[in-house]
Amino acid sequence: MTKKKTVLRKNTAARKTAVKKTAANNTKTDLLYPLQETFEDEVFALVNQEREAAGLPPLSRLEVLFEAAEAKAQDMRDNNYFDHISPTYGTPGQMLTQFGVEWTAYGENIAAGQRTPAAVMEAWMNSPGHRANILSPKFTHLGVGFAPGTTDSRFRTYWVQEFVRL
Repeated sequence: MTKKKTVLRKNTAARKTAVKKTAANNTKTDLLYPLQETFEDEVFALVNQEREAAGLPPLSRLEVLFEAAEAKAQDMRDNNYFDHISPTYGTPGQMLTQFGVEWTAYGENIAAGQRTPAAVMEAWMNSPGHRANILSPKFTHLGVGFAPGTTDSRFRTYWVQEFVRL
């Protein structure tokens, strides 16, 4: 199951502080393959398995990226669109900045309709552009979002990966 909706903080300064604290703590507390409690955690682990198989370093978990990715997945569902440009947040870079992420490079993968983490990862790995983001050596951190569809939404599921280099 997916995690409950995260309440987003409106104070940008507080978000920036949280980003710095989270990034500093990641190297101490996060496991390369964390216990897979949610679809998001499973996708995160699968990404790092793909990177390891390709001889690349793992991506670090950054909670604010998970919040942004989940917000984007919910936004696509709730506003009935499927695109990298959000009517709510703008481009992925603009969205990440709104969430207080001080990125130097970013990438975003989106998908819809896949029922499982394994299925969405297979789709992304079979797509050259999505695969390039997953295996890019320029990214250092990842957040994953998932939103189940509703009776009114176009797709059953919405998936988002937010990649950054801080």
